[in-house]
Amino acid sequence: MNIHQTSPRPDCIHFAKCGERSIAYCRRYGAHECLSCRLVKRKPKNRVIVDGVERKRCTHCGKVLPLHRFYNRTVVRNGKSYHLKTSWCRLCMSGAQCERNKRKLAGSNFGLS
Repeated sequence: MNIHQTSPRPDCIHFAKCGERSIAYCRRYGAHECLSCRLVKRKPKNRVIVDGVERKRCTHCGKVLPLHRFYNRTVVRNGKSYHLKTSWCRLCMSGAQCERNKRKLAGSNFGLS
């Protein structure tokens, strides 16, 4: 049986900003229990804020674009849904899909002739 611990283990070296709880604990329960310090969240590595607008880097073309240039994506893991943005921008995704459709169309016409 697992016991819910409120204090970090003695060998834990990674603490939240309050210094009382571990980072893992704060990430999991901080929104409900830890009101004195800010909730510790992972910052996306491919996002930047330029002129007050959050932007994201497309992993395909490398351009830094506003978030509305990326499709919304929902991932469900362990019964929990996460709302994300796609890694490729809309232009790259539509271009890749167009090329894929052309290849499929050429392949199907080649077999029928």
